[in-house]
This record gives sequence, C-alpha cells and structure tokens, in this order.
Amino acid sequence: MKKKFLSISLMLVLLTGVASPTFAASDKDVEEAMKMIEKTNVEIDEKIEKAVEKADELQEDYLLDIRKIEEGGKVLDIKIEKNEVLAELEMSKHDLKKQVKLQEKLFKLDQKMIEEQAKIDKEMAEINFEITELTERIVSADEKDAKKLEKKLNKLTEKLDTKSIEFKEKTTKYTYELNKVIKDIYDVTFKMSAETIAKAAEKGIEAECSWKLVRFADQWVWIDPIRVVGRR
Repeated sequence: MKKKFLSISLMLVLLTGVASPTFAASDKDVEEAMKMIEKTNVEIDEKIEKAVEKADELQEDYLLDIRKIEEGGKVLDIKIEKNEVLAELEMSKHDLKKQVKLQEKLFKLDQKMIEEQAKIDKEMAEINFEITELTERIVSADEKDAKKLEKKLNKLTEKLDTKSIEFKEKTTKYTYELNKVIKDIYDVTFKMSAETIAKAAEKGIEAECSWKLVRFADQWVWIDPIRVVGRR
C-alpha cells in the first residue's frame, strides 16, 4: 500500500498544473509509465522474496550438514527429537499426565545423548592415543617395520581428516549455490529495471535504479528497484 500511495502521489505531482487538452496525450503517457514502474517494482520484490527464501533454505541445509559432521548423526537426531518433545511439552501445559510422560521422555533422551557423545569422545581419544603411540614406535623401529607402522598411521590420520574434508566439501557446495542464487536475482532484477527505465523514458518519465540492501542467508547484496526522478 505504501508503494502504491507513493506512486500515485508522484503521478499527481507530475500532472499538477497540466490542464490544457494539448497535453492530454502526454498525461496518458505519464500514467502508463508510472503504472509500468510500479508493476516492475512489485515483480522485482516478489522475485527477491523467493530468492531470499531459497538462500535461507540453502543456509539451513548447510548448517544441518555441518552439525551432523561435528556432532555425529545420532547425536543430532536425538537433539531434533528433544526439540520436538520440548515443543509438545509447551503445548500441553494443562495436561498433567502428558507432561509427566514427556518429562520422562526428555530425561531418557538426555541420557541417550550423553551416552552417544561419550562414545564419540572415546573413539576420538582412542584414535589420538594410537596415533601418538605409533609415532613413537616409528622413531625406534627398523626400516621394514617403520613402513608398516606408517601405513597404519596414515589410515588413522585419514580417519581424523575425513571430517575436515567433508566440512570443506559442504562449505564449497553451499558457497557456490548461494552465490548462484545471488547472481541470478541480481542479473534478472537489473535487466528488469533497465528495460522499464528505458520504456519510461520514451513516455517522458525519468527514472533510475534505487539500490536497496537485501540479506541473502549470510550475505548482504545491493538490489535495484526503480525510483522516479522526474518528468522530462
């Protein structure tokens, strides 16, 4: 409504003082140009909104993947289930029986999560300990045994590095897809603005890109709706 009011106000200003029938045709051009600009701005806003939603979805999926890598799939699954139980608990404030059952479920989930996290910590500690032990043995081993120990050491190191590799792959993919969403919306809206500005100029209305800052996930980008400058 605000944008529509602004467009109508601008049109009235541009038309003020033009009462002679000689200018009737140009008045019509002005009205058409204003409607065209308003229509383009609405379409640009709709496209921006969809692009922002897409960017937010990409970020949400990326963060979920990173949490899975960092915490382990089982721990994350338990956390998701716990959040669902907490939401259900909030909705059943007046049902004491249900509250008791849900509290019991929460306690079990907490215990399960502690156990899973302990398993992950134990596994990582064992790998690190074995790496340290192998490194010390390699120093004092003969050439033949040292090569065998180095192969085993490399396998353990790769196991630790797997998380880093996965993290890098997910980050690269997310960055590429997010940049593509941003580039596509920038190119499309810039073209729409340029075409409408050119058409408006033919009808005697001077307009320009009116840049506004838009957030796409974790990035801020200048996008270009149209602003009326004046009448030629």
